[in-house]
Amino acid sequence: MSEAKVREVSRHSGTVQRTSGATRSAGATHPGYRREQNEDAYWADEQRGVWVVADGLGGHQAGEIASKTVVEEIQRSAATDRHYERALQRAHALLLGDEQNTANMGSTAVVVAEDGAYFHVYWVGDSRAYLWTPGEGSGQLKQLTSDHSYVQMLVDSGAINSLEAANHPNRHVITRCIGGSTNPKLEIDRVSSPWVPGQKLLLCSDGLSAEVEPEEIARILAENSNNRRAADLLIGAALDTGGKDNITVQVIDAPNPAPPIGGKWTSRTSKALRASTQQLRLSGKLLFAIIALGMIAAFAAFAARLFAQI
Repeated sequence: MSEAKVREVSRHSGTVQRTSGATRSAGATHPGYRREQNEDAYWADEQRGVWVVADGLGGHQAGEIASKTVVEEIQRSAATDRHYERALQRAHALLLGDEQNTANMGSTAVVVAEDGAYFHVYWVGDSRAYLWTPGEGSGQLKQLTSDHSYVQMLVDSGAINSLEAANHPNRHVITRCIGGSTNPKLEIDRVSSPWVPGQKLLLCSDGLSAEVEPEEIARILAENSNNRRAADLLIGAALDTGGKDNITVQVIDAPNPAPPIGGKWTSRTSKALRASTQQLRLSGKLLFAIIALGMIAAFAAFAARLFAQI
């Protein structure tokens, strides 16, 4: 992105909102060029190790209320129990119970919470988390989250490929959000991993991910160690494509000193949970059958000894 665009982003001091007092991370949000207001919201607390990006749905004030509700519940959990899944569930219940709510009022969310040497990502909808790892060229950019969207369902089923998904007319239709429906149950997906030295996490609304190619995102992260500048350049890249949506980003460094490399990815998506539950049920049935067979064999041996004595 051009230096002129960086300066343009910087000039919008009343439009671009940025985090202040942060050392490991930087966040920024911009309404884009085609929206009257910004319905995205974000928040960070480096001391408690929690970051959130929420993308409001519903238009006008509804989306702004929804994303703000999500952030407020994450803030409440950060100060108390640190149960961020419960916080998202509370936000869901609040939005469903809001008398101002309609079926279209809701929010997506992506939350990062640190736990010692590990970080956990929780998400609902199509706000994303990426993990950038330094390496040759622009390093490696890995998408940690999987969109809860109609197009992602088509990709998962093999009906379309990733190139077709990027240009699909329904690519912005999501299948899961906080609030937004009369369904009282909310499924929240999670992925966890240990930190590796030099890594960065990127949280963003679809105003970035739907408009800027992963290769460009990786290049900006690789070439800009200063997270404030990286955040501005990412927003500028989305504005270069037309700024069709609200744009929000948070860039987070691995802790320093970083924990040692080790461990494996652990994930808990709704699909994984169902598979795990089914496996546990099958294991339980197998264990019960083994115990039953053992009891039958023991009884048969006892009966045989008793019959021999007679």
